[in-house]
Order: sequence, then C-alpha cells, then structure tokens
Amino acid sequence: MKDTATNRNVRIPILIALLICTPVTLKAENFVNDFFDRFYLGPDTELITPTVEFVKSVDVVKNQTKDWTIILYIAADNDLSSFAIRNIKQMARVGSNEHFNIVVQLDIRKSNGEKTTRRYYILKDKILHLNADDPDSQKMDSGDPQTLISCCDWAITNFPAEYYGLILWDHGTGVLDPLRGRVLRPDEHFRFNPTTDLLEVDRNVGYIERMLERGICWDDSTGNFLDNQKLNYALKKVCDTSLNGSKFMFVGFDACLMQMLEVANIIKRYAHIMVGSEESEIGYGWHYADMLEPFNKGPMNPTEFTAHIVDSYGKSYERITNEYTLSALYLDDLDTLEDTVDVIAQLLIEGINKQKNGTVKKMIRASRNRLVCSHFDEPSYIDLHHFLSNLLANIDYVKLQTKNEENSFKENLTEKLQEACQSIEEIAFAHTEGKKMALTRGIAIYFPERGMHSSYRKTMFSRENNWFNFLMKYLRS
Repeated sequence: MKDTATNRNVRIPILIALLICTPVTLKAENFVNDFFDRFYLGPDTELITPTVEFVKSVDVVKNQTKDWTIILYIAADNDLSSFAIRNIKQMARVGSNEHFNIVVQLDIRKSNGEKTTRRYYILKDKILHLNADDPDSQKMDSGDPQTLISCCDWAITNFPAEYYGLILWDHGTGVLDPLRGRVLRPDEHFRFNPTTDLLEVDRNVGYIERMLERGICWDDSTGNFLDNQKLNYALKKVCDTSLNGSKFMFVGFDACLMQMLEVANIIKRYAHIMVGSEESEIGYGWHYADMLEPFNKGPMNPTEFTAHIVDSYGKSYERITNEYTLSALYLDDLDTLEDTVDVIAQLLIEGINKQKNGTVKKMIRASRNRLVCSHFDEPSYIDLHHFLSNLLANIDYVKLQTKNEENSFKENLTEKLQEACQSIEEIAFAHTEGKKMALTRGIAIYFPERGMHSSYRKTMFSRENNWFNFLMKYLRS
C-alpha cells in the first residue's frame, strides 16, 4: 500500500500506509457513516491495526493445497476506497490459516492521485504485499476483463485449493449496464429515520436514475467498468484456462443489486453457488471478520460457508436498517427455474392475446404494483417469488374469450407459478432480509413499469428466455 518497493521486509503500520496512499472520501460529519460505525463495529469489535510486510516473492507464502482459496477482487479506485481499507482490516482480524487462503487484489488511488494496484496475502494481524517487484501489476484497470483474468490466474496458480471462491467488491447495477455519467456512493442512497432510529433506502428516485454511470468494478482513473458482457468473457476465460474447465465453488458480489435471475444466468456457467444482494448495500458491505471467523474452528463445506456469509450479513445489518437482503443460490438447479419462467412468460403472452376486458393485464399490473410487490432501490427490479405469489393470488380475476380457454389458462398458469415458487425456495437455500423486505426470497428479476432499458436486450437471458418477449408485449399492449 505504501509505494516504496525498495523497502523490502520492512514492517509498516497498515493504517499509516493506507492513509498515505488513500484519499479520505468520507466527510467527518457524515451522519450515516457515524451511525453505522456505532452499530456495525461496536466498542468490543474495534479493529486492530495490522502490519504490512513487503516480500520479494510469492514463494514465501506458497503452501500445499488447502480447503479454500478466497479471492477478493477489490475495485476501489473510486469513492469506496475508505471502505476497502476497513474491509481489509476486518479480514486481518482472522487471517489465512491451515484451512484457507485469503488473497486480495486492491485497485486504489494514492493521496497524490496516482493509481496503484496491490496484491496481498492476508494473515492474522499482518498483510503481505506480494507484487511490489512485478512491474506488470502496478497500475491495472479494474474495469478491464484482462485484469480480472490476471488476478484469478495469479491467485489460483499460487494458492491451490479444493474450492475457490471469487468475491467482486465494488458498485453494482444488476442486469442493467449504465450508459453515461458518474458514480454515486451507495450510502448516499440511505437516509436516517429519527422516528425508528434506523437507516432507510431513499426511494423517491430510482437507483438507475440517480446512478448516472455505474457497472461493477468501476475504475475512476480509466473510466472503465465490467459490464455483463465483459464479466461473462472474463469468467469464461478463467474457468477454461486457470481452472482447467472447472467452476468456482461460489462467486459473490459485495455490491448493490446483483442477485438477479438475469445475472445468475451468466454466473451459472462459471460457479456452483452465487451470493449477493437484491437490494442496495451500504458502502461498508460485508462484515469480513464475522464472515471468516468460523475458519478459526475448522474447515467448512461450500454450503456451510456460503450460508454463513448470508447469516453473518443479516446479523450485522439487523440492528441498523430494515431494508437489507442477502442470499445464496444453488446455480446447478437454475435451469429448471429459468425453463419454468419461460413457460410462464409464454402463458402470459397468450393470456394477453386472448383476454377479455384487459383482465390479464390488470392481473399482472395489480401483482407487480409497488404497493404490494417487493421492489428495490432500483424500482424496475422486483422480487420474483413475491411477484409470482401475487399472480397466484389474483388469477381468479382473469377472463378469456371462451370458458374452455380460461379454465385451461388458469390451470396451466397456476401449475407453473407453483412450480416456480417451489424452485426459488429450493435454489435460494440461504437468505436473510430486513423487516421491510420480509416477503423477498433471494432472487430479483427485471420488470420495468414503462420503457425497456436499452442494455437489457443485450443480455444472454433476454435472448434465451421469453421473459423479454413478455415484457415487450405487456409494455406495448
């Protein structure tokens, strides 16, 4: 973190090193952050300042195959830099041990405005800076898919494990790719409610409207980010080459709004499990000390670990806001859900074509209405399970041209809606949500109330699934 590659094997307090390298982007009077500090950390969890040790070769920490290697791809060359510091310090409260490796690629900007990229191996109370002698990895672009490929190849090659987990840390926009503008910090989307003493999402304006430009893994120095197409390219390359055709055990998004069926449609090709949030996240993101703590007691299998990530997130946030979500999805079973959604979409199109007095569209509109269907900081993202459950509740209002068509439609749609709900409950094997999100079940889907965002038709999901055709039919009818 301190840009002194000549000072080998010199230990420096990480806090000093980070303050030298990193501009403090948070205002001291930022009430949301002060509030979060009080409840998120607490007096008994004050972070110990680790040390940084510069090492000439990764061979110093190379070891035999462990149970896990967890790769943190932290894109903090933006307004999230101070949160990255906090999260790395949390990781160092636990540190790598005989069960797992924690490796970090940190993209950040120093106090003089110069961009820098650091690769770290996290130990308890110590951080090893591993790439100080590597000229090719000093100033990388977190928004370039080749950078993600390089990071994963480096981590997988040097830190072999039975399971690999990749966490993408930064801003996020879900399935929609941004078109123009600048980045807004996620805590700007929350406001303090003095009546409840809790934080709430500001829903007066939609996330995509507030967010003038955002993807995931945003790099302010270059203006690049990983859109859905770049992410797909990078993960395919890593799995084909670095993982020899295998998959990550999980891909996690410590970012806003990424836990969507359309995003999972990409990730299912490259991971068995996906962890992320349907809702926006406060800039503090995941609590890494709590998340990693069980490794001090022994190994964890993939289901146990990813379920614990979800559980620790809920315990961190339940004291400060009623509007949070996190879930873990079994992606190996996602095809079944996608196929059922495809059939539901076809049935709804058929129903609109044969409806009497607009009753099918009225059923859909009533089921999707913001007042009765869980939606998120970006209002065009809705919880899929809640929407499908609403359709089931409203199906009796449907009238078609003939009674036989009507009875057949209701019977077929009811069957598929029930199948989809059950499938979601099985796939989302772990989920946590605040009180205002109590009816969410871990998977969102895109459903705009007016026009279609231009980037949606580029997604693999829209090309493969009739959900896109249903949306077009609904919006135009």
